[in-house]
Amino acid sequence: MLQKNIDLFIDAIRKGGAERVCVNYANYLVDNGYKVRIVIFKEYEDSYIDLLDDRVEIISLGCHDASSMIKKIKSTKFTFSETVMAFNHQMSIALWFYRQFSSKEKFKLIARNVNYLSRDLHTSKNSIKKWVTILLTKIIYRRIDCFIAQCNDMKNDMVNYLSVPESKITVIYNPVSTSIYKKENIEKDIDVLFVGRISKQKGLPYLVSVIDSIIDKVGAKVCIVGKGVLEDELDKELSIIEKKYNIEILRVRTTNDVNGYYNRAKATILTSLYEGYPNVLAESLTAGTPVVSFDCQSGPDEIIRDGINGYLVPCFNTEVFVDKLELVLNGEKLPDIRDFNSKNSFNLLEELINKE
Repeated sequence: MLQKNIDLFIDAIRKGGAERVCVNYANYLVDNGYKVRIVIFKEYEDSYIDLLDDRVEIISLGCHDASSMIKKIKSTKFTFSETVMAFNHQMSIALWFYRQFSSKEKFKLIARNVNYLSRDLHTSKNSIKKWVTILLTKIIYRRIDCFIAQCNDMKNDMVNYLSVPESKITVIYNPVSTSIYKKENIEKDIDVLFVGRISKQKGLPYLVSVIDSIIDKVGAKVCIVGKGVLEDELDKELSIIEKKYNIEILRVRTTNDVNGYYNRAKATILTSLYEGYPNVLAESLTAGTPVVSFDCQSGPDEIIRDGINGYLVPCFNTEVFVDKLELVLNGEKLPDIRDFNSKNSFNLLEELINKE
């Protein structure tokens, strides 16, 4: 049997949800006989590269966006594998254009949809680039060969907002990394845990409000794991809370042991305005820690069974959020917190890659 080749295109392997999924996909595929290359814009020190199987080849193009990526591909005479998977819509569109106007490149193109695009495309400030991206996405994106949606809500958004044919979309829940697991007999010395990129999407004003209220109510010990473009603003707000209650909020900007924090926490929270697929919820449950989340689009309602493994809170009611969080911290036993790893995810991935 001939070895199958696949290229995974992603902007970087920095520490984030999509990047972790890329690493999981690559390790699984190379372990199952595929020749795997990960093609990135450039390398960063803060990355998941050390988690990659040594058999996975990394190609750094030394560029900064999808447009300059195509220029690098042309100048280096890059040869594509028979299957290419792109981990964001800009890359997918750029690769579609390149293939369309290339006489030799005939690779199969899979677009892994990373966010709830009807929301995500409109969040940045008005600019020519923003509206060109929206226009190209609406016109071109649906022409790509096939798609991975991370949950059913995201699939519906792709169909309704971008007119992607439903037959082209495969729903594949993100597999939880094998580095996430439940540790027995570990001290729960963190009451409330937040893990995520510090950005507008994560609903930072709501996060600050919840933290303020839950500390006021029960003196909760809070830990925030993550960094991002708004971390200075968040840290200023947290500093005000620390002075107000004479407490310390644990801030961890980067870690190689996020599993340790899940296991130390009594509850993990998500205050996002919208999501693609919230890996943090699935990871927390796999570590045996209940979750409280706004019922935002998309993904939380496909992970959380309200009152069973956590709580879904109407968007964006911080009072109800704090009430539900308080129940968890006061020791309310939820009946079914268990490993959320989707054992079928990798099977669906291989079926899609091999689909004619």
